[in-house]
Amino acid sequence: MYLHNAKGLVAKVGRSAERFVPAAREVRVAEWLISSGVPAELPLDVEQPDPRCALPVTFWHAITGDWTTPDRLAEILRELHKLTPPAHLALPQLDPFARMRQRLAGSSGLDAAIRSELESMIAQREVELPAALGGRDQVVLHGDANIGNILLTLENEAILFDLEGFCLGPRIWDLMITAVYRDLGWHTEPEYAGFCDVYGEDPSDDPAFATVEAVQLLRMVCWLAQRATDDPVIGEEFATRLADLRDPGRPRRWHPY
Repeated sequence: MYLHNAKGLVAKVGRSAERFVPAAREVRVAEWLISSGVPAELPLDVEQPDPRCALPVTFWHAITGDWTTPDRLAEILRELHKLTPPAHLALPQLDPFARMRQRLAGSSGLDAAIRSELESMIAQREVELPAALGGRDQVVLHGDANIGNILLTLENEAILFDLEGFCLGPRIWDLMITAVYRDLGWHTEPEYAGFCDVYGEDPSDDPAFATVEAVQLLRMVCWLAQRATDDPVIGEEFATRLADLRDPGRPRRWHPY
């Protein structure tokens, strides 16, 4: 949850006490990125999160800007993937499945049969992903590298934020999200070509792409599950996405959220 105030600060409030460690890591990651020359959101210069609070709360300087284009995301990822993280960050290994399970656990209104179905899909992909990605070089990953997590300021600087998912893993994990958005019609072919040109490779040519794309689509469905019972429009979108997971041959007409 994000809370803004009139003084240009943003408070991020975690959903549960389990998020204390990731919240503290996010602050350290931001400080490291900025010191390494990667434009990132700036945390308030205080010790945080405060362990006396029931939920993890961190404070950040607000960013004024607009979404930008995939090629600017590629610029940041190209530099990010070259960095060697300091040991004190203790970045975890890529594990998208734990967060999926947390999201399902937090989806209190979800039908039990649908929850079980999604859990079975997670278990299947949890076996397939390591097999597809085994033996690859490990780099620093943003974890959710899409243009919704960068803002272009009035000074034309692209600022990276939402740093909680930083981890170590194969670079295709960060690159494939833009390819998935292209496949969903959320990026145009020229936008995608610009992304690939700037970064220097096309993730959809990778033999592991079909597997990581399937994991990403499942991840997107689990994220939406948290809100599926709150809003009938979102509930309808969730039902469409779930039907598409059941039948991969269906044309996907997903709406971005």
